[in-house]
Amino acid sequence: MSLRDISNQFVFKKRWRQGSFEYEEISGELGEPGTVVTHRSITPQRTMSRGTGEHAGHRIGIQYGAPGDVRNLSLQNPNSNTFAPKVLQEAFRGPGGSYHNLESHWTLKLHQGYRIKVTVRDKYRIGEQRPISRAVEWTEIDPQGRIAPRHRLDFGNFSSPQQRAAEKK
Repeated sequence: MSLRDISNQFVFKKRWRQGSFEYEEISGELGEPGTVVTHRSITPQRTMSRGTGEHAGHRIGIQYGAPGDVRNLSLQNPNSNTFAPKVLQEAFRGPGGSYHNLESHWTLKLHQGYRIKVTVRDKYRIGEQRPISRAVEWTEIDPQGRIAPRHRLDFGNFSSPQQRAAEKK
């Protein structure tokens, strides 16, 4: 089976200022994991996260065909982006953080034949490089073409034990 490269269909809005905050955004239709090319760029991830205790996480996961470059990266609390260490699991309501859980939901829906259109907007304090929150809006279209009401979740990007430990060094 040949994997489709859909990375060029994602749309990026460069950082802009609105009121007291700055924003960055990516949007596009998710590809079904396993059917699309994944693009991982390790160097930008390591460069962005080096010494912070944070993850340089993808706003839209590369498993959905999104680009893996710096346009699709931002600093994230590592416990909401992936499986939290066992000692932190209770604080993050289980083995994976809430953003990780959302991606698991999308993957299940895509495997069931749904189409999903997503917009991810990170919110920053003026001049800072780490977003303070992330707003995610998406529309699910079932296999018969019916469009569900638009969904929205907001995620706080709170400091982590890993970030605080890195700041002490």
